[in-house]
Amino acid sequence: MINTSLKPDEVLEELRRLRLSDPSYLDGEVLGSMSTEAPQYLVKAYELFINTNLNDPKLFKNTYMLERECISWLSNLFHGSGYGFLTYGGSESNITALYILREYTGGEVVVAPASAHVSIRKACKLLKLRLVESPLNDRFTPDINALCDLIAKHEAKLACVVMTAGTTDLGIVEPVDRLISSCCDFRYLVHVDAAYGGLIAPFINDLSPNMPVFDFRLSNVCSITVDLHKVVAPIPCSALLLRSKDLEELAYFNAPYMPLGFQRTLLGTRCGGIAAAAWAAIKVLGINGFKELAMDLVRRARYLSSKLRALGVEVIKDPELPIVTFKVPNRELVLNRLWDLRKYVYPTSIPSTIRVVVGPHVTYRVIDDFIEVLANVLRELGV
Repeated sequence: MINTSLKPDEVLEELRRLRLSDPSYLDGEVLGSMSTEAPQYLVKAYELFINTNLNDPKLFKNTYMLERECISWLSNLFHGSGYGFLTYGGSESNITALYILREYTGGEVVVAPASAHVSIRKACKLLKLRLVESPLNDRFTPDINALCDLIAKHEAKLACVVMTAGTTDLGIVEPVDRLISSCCDFRYLVHVDAAYGGLIAPFINDLSPNMPVFDFRLSNVCSITVDLHKVVAPIPCSALLLRSKDLEELAYFNAPYMPLGFQRTLLGTRCGGIAAAAWAAIKVLGINGFKELAMDLVRRARYLSSKLRALGVEVIKDPELPIVTFKVPNRELVLNRLWDLRKYVYPTSIPSTIRVVVGPHVTYRVIDDFIEVLANVLRELGV
């Protein structure tokens, strides 16, 4: 039961104590999560606009301006025309995208590879869309022929096809360009879930020259999800980018009590802090800063991969994005022991392995420390 007689400073001290008992990014404990420790200037930016509402742009004009500038910058990165919204995360962005495309097409079916994020399944359940999944090949990438067959089969009732740029388990950027060139005889729209890869993949061509194209240069692509909180910003901070104004307006809802008479997105109140944090990150980092960060994260992931292989551990694939997935005998025993030692890696389902996400807080020192702990665990458990 909550004690309601504490003073504000006592409450804050108790909250500090509780936070310290949870995993720490800076101590190298958070290894499987896609979130990271945000720089303090972005936290401060968020706080400055914490009591503003993005859905009240007549009252909070500057908050709205920050959002539009962020969407314009992000959209330009993906060769778009500046339409979309900031959201509270990849799940909200994906749900909103499928809502918009359902309304636009009148479709009832979503086709996606089995690698699609759980939020796509959530969206289909909420929106009463039928999700039809296509298989992956032995490299854990989409079977393009199977996808084309499903598109052909469901073309008349298709709301959209979902592809992922940065899959949850392996960080694979799925070949949206190859799908569209291989399946060009049918009419369909594509939503790209680039929540994880969106702010990494466009910047690493020097390291991955064969990166698939997945943005608005492809005429079928109508919406793109990209998260800022997966690489730099405080949680929550995401964006849904849209190809056109008519798609954007499908997420406008009448609200006579509001000064403008309508609201944008599926939410009512949207904290302006997300716009301030995103704007500050873009202003400080810019193209060069994001590129430097992305390249560094990929290099660290490849370093981790090489250290695992030197330990005799099977790495499932060379990191494309900064996700390293590896296989060990008796996975559950190893996972539990690592968690006992406050090394919080995550399990994966495709395939049944262990995942490390190399965020900005996962430094070379953190990687070396993790390898040492893992080696001791494998030796201790005799696996």
